[in-house]
Formats: sequence, structure tokens, C-alpha cells
Amino acid sequence: MKYMITGGGTGGHVYPALAVARSLYQLDPASEVLYVGTKRGLEADLVPREGIPFRVIETSGIMGKSPIDAARGVIRASKGFLEAYRIAREFRPDACLGTGGYVSGPVILAAHLRGVPCAIQDQNAVPGFTNKLLSRFVTEVYIPFEDARAHFPKRARCVVTGNPVRPAIMAAQREQGARSLGLDPGRLTLLVFGGSRGARRIVEVALDMIEQDLLMKGIQIILITGREYESMAQERLRKLGIAPSAAGNLVLRPYLFDIENAMAASDIMVGRAGGMTVSEALARGLPSVLVPSPNVAGNHQFYNAKAAARSGGAIIIRESELQAGRLAQRLNEILGDRQRLATMSRNAREAGRSQASEHIARRLLSLAKRRFAR
Repeated sequence: MKYMITGGGTGGHVYPALAVARSLYQLDPASEVLYVGTKRGLEADLVPREGIPFRVIETSGIMGKSPIDAARGVIRASKGFLEAYRIAREFRPDACLGTGGYVSGPVILAAHLRGVPCAIQDQNAVPGFTNKLLSRFVTEVYIPFEDARAHFPKRARCVVTGNPVRPAIMAAQREQGARSLGLDPGRLTLLVFGGSRGARRIVEVALDMIEQDLLMKGIQIILITGREYESMAQERLRKLGIAPSAAGNLVLRPYLFDIENAMAASDIMVGRAGGMTVSEALARGLPSVLVPSPNVAGNHQFYNAKAAARSGGAIIIRESELQAGRLAQRLNEILGDRQRLATMSRNAREAGRSQASEHIARRLLSLAKRRFAR
């Protein structure tokens, strides 16, 4: 069977697509997968690393733009649709999956017009504009939480699958992950992670906790800043006389392609509440303090965080209430109570859907067989 997969921009769209692609190969090693993305999105870096054939189209967003930028976006999207249609005609997929981002629109529509069974997967409790629009054209919609169903048209065929979590997330071991980062696997470890692009406020508060020495003694910290905030973090640490590479208990990185090592090495995470971040932490059994971004469409990160908090595996602190003293107090309370930490971990793991990628892959295989049988 042949599958066309698309999704781009951020890791939250790309990683689930890659997880499903791997599951398709596992279900049927003879499967052919073609990933269609943009040259500017994170997919341009990540997909070739996986050895998956990759084709590029040109497209951009339209919503929330100035009239001039919106007009340019329409032109680019139209061009992208024609490019996607040509790719679909050449590749002749048996099924197509989109995981969000601007690139999904033209690719899914092109495949749909070619008569290809299509599905979309949304990572959030409140879906994005593109996926809500595409849900009217696709055969199935894969959602992470039951809460998301109410945000799609009633006629959309929604299936609760959870978010596809990469096998590496589940396979990583604590000792290996800690050693790869130069940390002691026997010590309590905090992961601070603001998503693939970073989160300035979270990085600033983490640095405040370090500067004011607010965390309980012996805590190791993995601080992933995002590329935009790395120099700011390095400058503040330099003024404190701290060199992360030599500190022994602090690891500073702008980005980690192998985030699974950081998650495996950690006892608790402070981070944004993007759909994939939440789902990976739950599936991993990693307790979390979630700080939803207030600058996202539909406030979807808050609803992701609510879904995680209901499980008992996470707590929420709004960004407007995020201060170093308050965050450190919550972290110290949890890390200082091993029983509570273990309970949160167990609750998170029970709520996580670690088989989501295989579930989606099997449904895509069924769609492809249905077309193949015609």
C-alpha cells in the first residue's frame, strides 16, 4: 500500500506524522510512504533524518494576516495545491493522512479530489482552523481526547485515538538518558521544556529559580530554551558564574532532537501544554507542571492541560500566575514527597495512550484496502 502523509511547521505536527509512518512500516514493511511538507517547517529537518521520501510544496497561512499578507497567502496556497495535486497524481497513494499545519490543507484537498481516502489527526483538545475545515472532506478524524469531538462538525467521523507517541519516547531508559546528558541517573531531575520553539517566560522563571537557589538541594535541571532564547539564558548564567557544561547538575540546550533521553532521565517536567508534549508526558508516566501558552488559537493549550490535570498526572499554573517562588514551592512539594510523585506518575501512565500510532496506522491500512478493493 502507498501512503501520503503531511503535516508541518512545528514538532507538534511533524512528530505524530513520523510516528504513524513508522507504525505503517511495522504493519507492512512493503508499505511506501511519501511525506509532503514545506522547506521552511521543521519537517524539512526531521523527515530526511528518518529516511522517509520527502517532497516540498509552497504554501503559507491566511488566517490572522494583514490583507496584503493574506492575499499573498492565498496565492501561495493555490500554488501549493497545484503542486500537491501533481505529487498525488504521480505517487498515486491509497490513503492520505494530515496532522495539521498550513501544508495539510492543500495536500489533503488535492488527495481528496484525486479520490484518495483521507484522514486527519489533531493533537489538541480544541482543533485548529485547518483541521476543522478539512474535517468536512475527510473520511475519518483522529482526536486525542474526547473533549475535542464537540469542536468538530457533527457529521465528522471522529475517533478517539490519543496522540501518536514516537516509539523512542517509550523505549528510552532512565540510566541511558541521564548518561547521554552527563547527569546522574540516581538523582532527582527536573526537565524544563517550552516546546520546539521554546517559551521565554518559562525559561526566565527557570533562571530565576536557579539564581535565587529556590529548589531543594540536589536537584538536577535539564533546561531546553529554544534556539531564540539560548543566548539570553547563557548570558544570565554567565553573570552568575555558572557554566552549564561544567556545573554537573545543569544541562542547557537550545533544542534536543532526542527529547526522549531528557524525558527518561527526568522525574518531573515544567512545560507548555502543546498536544504532543502533554501526550508524550502522559504516555511516559512523567508528572508535569503545565503552563499553557496564552497566545494560541482557541486557548487550546489550556484545554489540553485540563485534560491532563483530570488524570491526576499533571497540575496547571497559568502564565499570568507563573513566578519563581510559586513554581519552586510546587516542585519542592512534589519532589519532596516520593509517594505523591509515584502516584502522579502512575496516573499519567494510565491516562496515556501509548498505542495511538499503531491504532491510527491500522485505520489507515483499512482505508487503503477499501480503496484498493474498488
